[in-house]
Amino acid sequence: MRLLLCCLLLLIWRSGVAAACEVTQRAGVPLEVIHGAILVPVEVNGITGRFILDTGAERSVVTPAAVQRLSLSLDQWVGTTMHGVGGVESRPNANTRSLALGGVALHRRTLNQDTSFTVADLPRAAIGGRAIDGLLGRDYLSLFDLALDMPGQMLTLYQVSGCTGRFLPWTRPYAAVPVQNPAESALVVPVMLDGVRLRALLDTGAGSTMVTAPGIARLGLKLERLMQDPHVDVSGVGPRVQIMRRHSFTMLKVGTETVLHPTLWVAPVRITPIVDMLLGADWLSGKQVWISYATRQVFVAR
Repeated sequence: MRLLLCCLLLLIWRSGVAAACEVTQRAGVPLEVIHGAILVPVEVNGITGRFILDTGAERSVVTPAAVQRLSLSLDQWVGTTMHGVGGVESRPNANTRSLALGGVALHRRTLNQDTSFTVADLPRAAIGGRAIDGLLGRDYLSLFDLALDMPGQMLTLYQVSGCTGRFLPWTRPYAAVPVQNPAESALVVPVMLDGVRLRALLDTGAGSTMVTAPGIARLGLKLERLMQDPHVDVSGVGPRVQIMRRHSFTMLKVGTETVLHPTLWVAPVRITPIVDMLLGADWLSGKQVWISYATRQVFVAR
């Protein structure tokens, strides 16, 4: 009995040790923030490419021009169909020989851990005179926790395991923002807009926060009212052009932060996962934000 009890205690102790919270810094990556786009240098086949950091993209993308510049090979057997703001587009995938961010080797969060990209035309092939090679989406990013220091223009990659609650190594106070995880690695933040509870996808690839079709319906915004707002034509992945309108609201609340009289883009688009809003890079401006894919949490430094 004593031997059995000792073995049981040993198993419990080992289980506790295995579950210890571990936070390991893997790399620091400089950011460029140009016209609302968050850009990161990605090493593809030994060549440095310029990619938009895009937590809203389920699948990472390269442009047709980047396929040539980065010496990628097109897959004759596997392709991807993308549903974007501009509609539907299908092309063969592009395969890499090597892929890294900040010196850390990348692979997709798939069973075979491949290093492929979807090929698609992007609405902004160049930003601020700099060519854009693609989007680095959450199929690669969700393997890490992402600490975004927007004032310092730095992205730090962390490997996190066995952690829950408030585990950050930050010394300054920070607040937790509750999130939901309706699809693979997508982080959806509950927000309040003009007193209405909405669900917003945390999307660093969107330069501006936007209310989508479900949010328009929940807010009761009528077409006649929106027709009075200024508008622009925008394009995205896919062939169609979408009309977006600039609408003034009374109050936006995200976590403990309240923004009075925000002016947001509104467009009758539907994205996956189905959400009411995109919480874009403009919300991140001036903040230190920790996006924890490992624990499905978001933290904001006060």
